Amino acid sequence: MTAARDTAAIDFRDVGMAYPGQAKGSELILAELSLSIPEGEFFVLVGPSGSGKSTLLKLIAGTAFPTEGEVKTFDQDIHGPDRQRGMVFQSVEGPLFDWLTVEENVGFGPKMAGADGATRRATAQRFIDMVGLKGHEHKYPSELSGGMKQRVQIARTLAADPKVVLLDEPFAALDALTRRVLQREIARIWTETGRTFLYVTHDIREAVLLGQRIGVMSRGPRASIRNIYDIDLPYPRDDLDSRFAEIVRKLEGDIEREASGQWDEM
Repeated sequence: MTAARDTAAIDFRDVGMAYPGQAKGSELILAELSLSIPEGEFFVLVGPSGSGKSTLLKLIAGTAFPTEGEVKTFDQDIHGPDRQRGMVFQSVEGPLFDWLTVEENVGFGPKMAGADGATRRATAQRFIDMVGLKGHEHKYPSELSGGMKQRVQIARTLAADPKVVLLDEPFAALDALTRRVLQREIARIWTETGRTFLYVTHDIREAVLLGQRIGVMSRGPRASIRNIYDIDLPYPRDDLDSRFAEIVRKLEGDIEREASGQWDEM
């Protein structure tokens, strides 16, 4: 799948960010950050801990606001959360409603949008099928494994029909085997839906498996985008491919230099 390059789904323009209540004169968390993500792209953010990756997602989600510069989606200012931007969280326990079935959880967004029962059930079933949970529609979260709960969260986010899907280390809490399966699945789901995905991870291999482009953030404070890599590899990607391994080495080198401050010495 090739991302459409003529429409910016996400646009950061010289963004600086300090949280309310920081002491006057404190350094910004993000500074002079500019980034444009076209509609339909799978963009992955990596970087050392404390580089502001999750803060960047909050700015797009509308739960935080820039101190300087502008953050826009589809050339519109962000004034708070809305249905155009959906979030998939790292936690597999908190985001789901324990008292609702899988079908009811996934259909919650359409219900809030006023969809009738038949439309709601059809929409929920479409995304339940997409994430591979057919046959589990009437189970409650307590009856599901961690990986299944995360599939429900992904389906619920997509069923709300966002244009942009934000994923904050969604598989970090899962075991290695489940994580590997879901990494393949999320690439397939992105291809099928054509939505814009912005994915944050600490896992370099995961980043290369998924991203059309990968942005490497500098260490904070005053974090920004250090490098952006175009990943010209077909999906599904083979992590035994020598080209895959070479990209992983480059990214690991960037992040190691960033974490140790060696960029400042070069």
